[in-house]
Amino acid sequence: MNVLYIAHRIPYPPNKGDKLRSFNQIKTLAERHDIWCAAFADDPGDQVYAALLHQWCRDVCVLPLNRTWATLKGLWNLFRGGTVTEAFYRDARMTRRLARWAKTVRFDVVLAFSSGVADYAGPVSADTKVLDFCDLDSQKWLSYAGRTHFPRSWLYRVEGRRLARRERAWLEDFDHATLISATEKADLVRGADGGVKGSACRITVVGNGVLLPSEHDLPVPESSVVGFVGAMDYAPNVDAVTWFADRIWPVVLAEHPHARFQIVGRKPSRAVRRLDRRPGVEVIGEVTHVNDALKTWQVSVAPMRMGRGVQNKVLEAMAAARPVVLTSQAAAGLSERDIKHLTIADGASDLADAVKRLLGDVELCRRLGRESRGVVAREHSWAREVAKLEALFGRQAPHLRRAGAEVIAQHSGS
Repeated sequence: MNVLYIAHRIPYPPNKGDKLRSFNQIKTLAERHDIWCAAFADDPGDQVYAALLHQWCRDVCVLPLNRTWATLKGLWNLFRGGTVTEAFYRDARMTRRLARWAKTVRFDVVLAFSSGVADYAGPVSADTKVLDFCDLDSQKWLSYAGRTHFPRSWLYRVEGRRLARRERAWLEDFDHATLISATEKADLVRGADGGVKGSACRITVVGNGVLLPSEHDLPVPESSVVGFVGAMDYAPNVDAVTWFADRIWPVVLAEHPHARFQIVGRKPSRAVRRLDRRPGVEVIGEVTHVNDALKTWQVSVAPMRMGRGVQNKVLEAMAAARPVVLTSQAAAGLSERDIKHLTIADGASDLADAVKRLLGDVELCRRLGRESRGVVAREHSWAREVAKLEALFGRQAPHLRRAGAEVIAQHSGS
């Protein structure tokens, strides 16, 4: 089948949450379909990776995105009654490129990855149109509004409310909508009220997968190292590590004076870099392979207070057989099977107690880590998740229809 895949951000390299999802979707789909990929590069350094996508795609269009100009366009659109999100990615060059492709290629499927590029799918003719919301951007902005001050809180709240209306409207424009977790699906259905029942759009949960590291990297060390991994210019991650360093780490350090808190992730903000001055805190920055950092940790933490969807950092730690201490916010996108062997705590005191307990019991760390890895091995492969997505494509080869029917039957309750 001919699949047009439109993404708000170039899917390569897969070094952050949304790019992990889009890249692995493209890579897996390319095994059986012809992919045309169109995306934006909001990081100038990512433009060079466009050529590498030809390994999986028939053709590729990656346009540079000037974030300053895009933000100004978005704010202007907000004050005119629209949303920042749509105007941020609105680009006549992309519209023209997609129109040229549509003249020469008969697309069977158009897949728009995230709400920012949903409008590009409209003019392209295809048998099936799928919108992968991933997580709900509207709820993300509303979450930010509750953690910031005026005027940003007002801007975020307006954007969130307007975008929620647009998300419900897109259900009328697409044949299928996918979300990363049952929690996100429930929020969309709840927000749409009766609108979902009146729409022909089918809403399906398509989660994230994770690659299992080698068995040689599994033993939990007696290192007293606590770690956090994530893009460190992303507001929810910055908030999480700052709060942990301010409120939780000093309590842990009082009982475990030789412990270290390592912060791993690309582009640490100024606020994050300043944490490196704190006792027992190490800001590592970007690493080539996350697993190289994970295998030195005794405990992984995800003290999120903002953000949406499935936290890939949690799945990666589980896959590496590391015990995870996380907040309810970080666990919201996970299933009951996922969280069974994790430690959930919300207040600073409870989080500190959970970390201290694990640092003092290596055997408990190892047991929880093994159990968590087992859950990931059974439930979170990319092949399994992309099969759910592929099952929505409509006209398929017989083996795909059978596989898709099996996956849908297994997850009909999602």
